[in-house]
Amino acid sequence: IIISDINLPGKSGFDILKAAKEKDRFSKVFLITGYGTIEKAVDAMKLGAEDFTSKPFDIEKLLIKIKRVIEYKQKEELLEKFYKIYNEDISFCGIFGKSPKMKKVFQLIEASADSEANVLIIGETGTGKELVANAIQMLSGRKDKPFIKLNCAAIPEHLLESELFGYEKGAFTGAIKNYQGKFLAADKGTIFLDEIGELSYNLQSKLLRVIEDKNITPLGSNKVNSVDVRVISATHQDLNKLIKEEKFRSDLYYRLNIITIHIPPLRERKEDIPLLIDHFLKKYSEKYNKEFKLSEDLIMDLMSREYEGNVRELENVIHSLTVLGKDKEIIEKDINKNSENLLFGMFDVTKPYHEVMSNFEKIYLSEVLKQCKNKKTLASQILQISRK
Repeated sequence: IIISDINLPGKSGFDILKAAKEKDRFSKVFLITGYGTIEKAVDAMKLGAEDFTSKPFDIEKLLIKIKRVIEYKQKEELLEKFYKIYNEDISFCGIFGKSPKMKKVFQLIEASADSEANVLIIGETGTGKELVANAIQMLSGRKDKPFIKLNCAAIPEHLLESELFGYEKGAFTGAIKNYQGKFLAADKGTIFLDEIGELSYNLQSKLLRVIEDKNITPLGSNKVNSVDVRVISATHQDLNKLIKEEKFRSDLYYRLNIITIHIPPLRERKEDIPLLIDHFLKKYSEKYNKEFKLSEDLIMDLMSREYEGNVRELENVIHSLTVLGKDKEIIEKDINKNSENLLFGMFDVTKPYHEVMSNFEKIYLSEVLKQCKNKKTLASQILQISRK
């Protein structure tokens, strides 16, 4: 950032401006003169000056302008840096990222894929834990074998045991036929247990026994079935804290946690945001048969956010913009400041009722979740609907 008088001995401020722009196009130049005219101001702006000020000037106002330019300059340089990444291979088994932290994740995925060890994936909600599990399976020697997934938080506790280990007909009310369960279904392959921290203490001990003995006994049966299953588990919770609170078994933790993969939150790898924006724009543009792009100002705005909901939240925002945006449009609206305009855009009289209401529902639910910091139980109470 250069602050220069126009009238200088041997050179002019315009010479300084030209030289600065030739050396670094991100240079910001403020020109000052005691002989200010409109013509000089116009010339200065045409040459790329950030601002033109006549003497005498208010130093406080100039400092405010400079502070704004510093903030914009930092974002501009970051954006330029991130655009260079577009020319590289930006996807690893469907996971987008080129930041150092994500490269470390990719290295751990490759290393764990070559082994038979159980893997524990740790990360906040929305960081892509299931994508990491998919990548491990895709690269492993079990890639052609069953890959069974189960979200432990999505099934009531009293049903989870039978879902995992199966049951015989008549084992309990409603068991009208035999059910092999997820572990037997995953035999010779891999099982992915998402939200493993939600398992009850009693069920944790049964899971530990299965992992150690590699045997399954379905509910209501005396038959022991041998299984060869690799376990990949995931959680957004701090299992060490749960162990101290005696809510999670330490012996099970050590069995699950042979290899740990920590996925960083999106706010710690903001250099990946432009890649993700580009990916989601392509994904939803194809889905809705639209073609448009976001302005640089809007991309910078998206990059400056904290994303409590991580990649899932960013995808949600891009999805909403794609639904609301018009074909061949450069979207320059600020999502927050112009939310009323964006909402108004949903009520397109040319669209059928069910489509308009479906779009509104997505945006409304997303906004409630965002304000609840992605706490689904709190959101469900506000919405007066079930957590499921």
